[in-house]
Amino acid sequence: MAFAKLIAFDRPLAGAAFPGAGGRFCTEAELAAHAQAGYRRGVDAARLLADQQMVEFRADVEALGDGIFQKLSAMEPSLVSQLRDALPGLALDLAKRLLAGYEPPPEIVSRLCEEALGELFPERDNLELTVSPRDAAFLEELKPNWLARYPGLRLRTDAAMAPGDCQVRSRFGLTDARQQTKLAALAESLQPA
Repeated sequence: MAFAKLIAFDRPLAGAAFPGAGGRFCTEAELAAHAQAGYRRGVDAARLLADQQMVEFRADVEALGDGIFQKLSAMEPSLVSQLRDALPGLALDLAKRLLAGYEPPPEIVSRLCEEALGELFPERDNLELTVSPRDAAFLEELKPNWLARYPGLRLRTDAAMAPGDCQVRSRFGLTDARQQTKLAALAESLQPA
């Protein structure tokens, strides 16, 4: 049978020692202080670890960035060469797509014809301007003032000409200002030398 005895104290118990149990017991305030100190140590350790990991991460990113920039600088001549090779074709393709189905208004037709005639300067007499029937009607309607600068200019229509195309025949030959001829000249001028 177990033996139990009740002991009465004249003041509150401040501490007790039990046989086989080493160390001392803490009060509630001491326990709270130890918990707070442990929490602070944990926070400080976590911050220190996060700071260390951030330093390592920055070093890794910097090394990666340096490696990428070194590879890019090594690839730059190749990329520039590829762009030089691709850009003329892209520019020509873009021009073709922009001009596909484009029918210039009368004022533009007048300027295109004036430019084609201007390429023959100082030749002004006995020229023949060939345009599409649509553009011929525009020129008849507009009666541009540059017509007076070319005495004996004959206006001829050709159903095979596209809107905005024109050709000028002189005693020296033919000046071709058709859209497809201009695109071919553009393609040739864009080819690397």
